[in-house]
Amino acid sequence: MNRKLLLLVAVAVLGGLAWWLTRSDGGTSLDVPLSDFTIADTARVDRIFITDVTGKQIDLRRTSSGWTVNERFAARNSDIELLLRTFKRVEVKSPVSKKGQSTVLRFMGTVAKRVEIYTGGKSPEKVWIVGHATNDNLGTYMVLELPNKGRSSAPFVVKMAGFIGIINTRFHTDLDQWRRPNIWDHHDPYAIAQIEVELPKGPGTSFKVIQRADRKVELKDLQDRDLPMDSSRVKLYLRAFKDLNYEVIDRDLSQASRDSLLGLVPDHVIRTIDRAGVKREAQFWYMPYTGDVDSTLAFQPTYDPNRMYALVQDSLVVVIQRPMFDPILESAEQLQP
Repeated sequence: MNRKLLLLVAVAVLGGLAWWLTRSDGGTSLDVPLSDFTIADTARVDRIFITDVTGKQIDLRRTSSGWTVNERFAARNSDIELLLRTFKRVEVKSPVSKKGQSTVLRFMGTVAKRVEIYTGGKSPEKVWIVGHATNDNLGTYMVLELPNKGRSSAPFVVKMAGFIGIINTRFHTDLDQWRRPNIWDHHDPYAIAQIEVELPKGPGTSFKVIQRADRKVELKDLQDRDLPMDSSRVKLYLRAFKDLNYEVIDRDLSQASRDSLLGLVPDHVIRTIDRAGVKREAQFWYMPYTGDVDSTLAFQPTYDPNRMYALVQDSLVVVIQRPMFDPILESAEQLQP
């Protein structure tokens, strides 16, 4: 089934949901309210499919190498774990009164998310219709559907045990926010076979770090000539390629601004090869300083001290935090005796 057809199906399903939720007669496929939202064994959850009333969809799948989003990108582990905890610890805070049900359902029809929870089968084990927050922001209106039984006749106010607040914001359909923001994540530095650092504008010398199979390291220039090195500094440099994540994907750049940025010579280019042969490259540009200027000071900052632009995954312009990345944005001189 192609993407266009999938989108049409999703819109049709959500259109039907909105029609059902906004009906004034309260008719439903079940006369009995369903309130058992919990998924007791979240280790069995292998897919979470979220759709909203605009037709946006997020397809989270468990694979042998981790969770993916829309079968294209690695998903954020922390957000997946939050959903799984929510499935396990969700509980009904209170039913919605008969008098208030039609109002709640009518508003849910404009904002609800449909969350299909799969545990190994072709059909979801449970479907949550996740609505809006209560007025006191201490609960979320939800409706439960069981594929083999039908949809509940009434909404409930739901919360998560041990948590004060709302849970509906966890089921968003923003692809950028579901994507894992990882650039490098080598918790074991031995996983890195080679790092190449190019400084197109200087200052300093571009270099390569080669880590041999016996864990011995070498420092070379880009013409493969040996450079003097402090091996302890080089090994610390390898350890810096852990938990290096971008802060945000910059979607606010106009096309002209993006083209202008990518047309500039980068300040740093870093390429890595891991022991499995996987290659990664990122290009970095300093951001111009736009903060307050103290004219009484002799030194005025040229670049933003906190953030930079980076190009990752070939085409993704992101913003990174300099305190995280400065340890890898070095020259060969900083790794020498």
